[in-house]
Amino acid sequence: MVSIRRLIAWYAPFRSNSGGTGAWLSWLIWLYLFVTISLVGIMHLAGDRWWLATVLLFGPRWLLSLPLVVLVPLTACYGRRLLLLLMITTLLIFGPFMGYNLPLFKIVAPLKQRVPALRVITCNIQSGNFNPEHLFSLINESAPDVVALQECPKKFKLSLPSGWQLERAGELAVLSRYPLRQVKSMTALHPPHTWPRTVLLHCVISAPGGDIDFCTVHLPSPRYGLQSVLSRKTILNPARAGLLKQETEHRRKTSQDVRSVISALNQPVIIAGDFNMPVESNIYSQVWGAYSNAFSSQGVGYGWTEGASQRGIVMSVRIDHILTGSGLTPSRCQVGPDVGSDHLPLIADIGRTKL
Repeated sequence: MVSIRRLIAWYAPFRSNSGGTGAWLSWLIWLYLFVTISLVGIMHLAGDRWWLATVLLFGPRWLLSLPLVVLVPLTACYGRRLLLLLMITTLLIFGPFMGYNLPLFKIVAPLKQRVPALRVITCNIQSGNFNPEHLFSLINESAPDVVALQECPKKFKLSLPSGWQLERAGELAVLSRYPLRQVKSMTALHPPHTWPRTVLLHCVISAPGGDIDFCTVHLPSPRYGLQSVLSRKTILNPARAGLLKQETEHRRKTSQDVRSVISALNQPVIIAGDFNMPVESNIYSQVWGAYSNAFSSQGVGYGWTEGASQRGIVMSVRIDHILTGSGLTPSRCQVGPDVGSDHLPLIADIGRTKL
């Protein structure tokens, strides 16, 4: 068995036949691995807790992979023994850092017995700036039972399939093939807007097998705080991080308030919508971590649902989620096709768990 000391010595900085190139390359690859591990840890432990980690959460994480363009060919030429370290770094970047989801429990463990309940679609339709034909085509082709829409303007007329029900509150809407009973809605400020916006719409769905509490949410965004810390000269400006910190605390409080309302519900619950936070967020883990995330448990891939561009840099994140409470279990989840919004729809099958 190779000792740890000999293993470290094997990968330690060395000088190759090309002079000092091998030594410098070794140091660079070790540094690259150290930075990658550090950023993964910072993002998962401090995201939405420390402003710089919050920037990592929502920023273009793919930028960390750019050094590979240079390091891979250099390593192949001057330090092949370092390819394993570079491979580990690559897996960390394209895996946990960029949020690749591979539900091993789904693959390894036998599926629980489930009774079919609902197929759910959720989508933020960007204040009506989307293609209605694409959305309604998706609804017709995927045959959902419930559709949750966020940023759905009151003036926008929804063409419902025959026999469907509709409940609305503010810019939130729930469409269902089964009877709906609207129970409550909740509003909160989305700074810097001065008027409160609807963050929660709760309906009771008379679904096969019994009633289900269905909630659609649109939680506050960190957009303005993130924009404030960006700088053309220095990339980031820590002196302007105050707004981002305030937004983060407001987002935390709003999530907690919405969770308090949902926690008081007595029936099996589905929560679908634009949470404006990825699963690596500290707010997400503290407030919503007790629920089962449909994509985390059943989806494969990055699951990016929102794409934005800041000064020509593309940023994609998974901030739209479908969650289930006790008595309900996701059995399938995938990101849907483009409907013209800056968000992609999320589709999940939710089953009742047999007792």
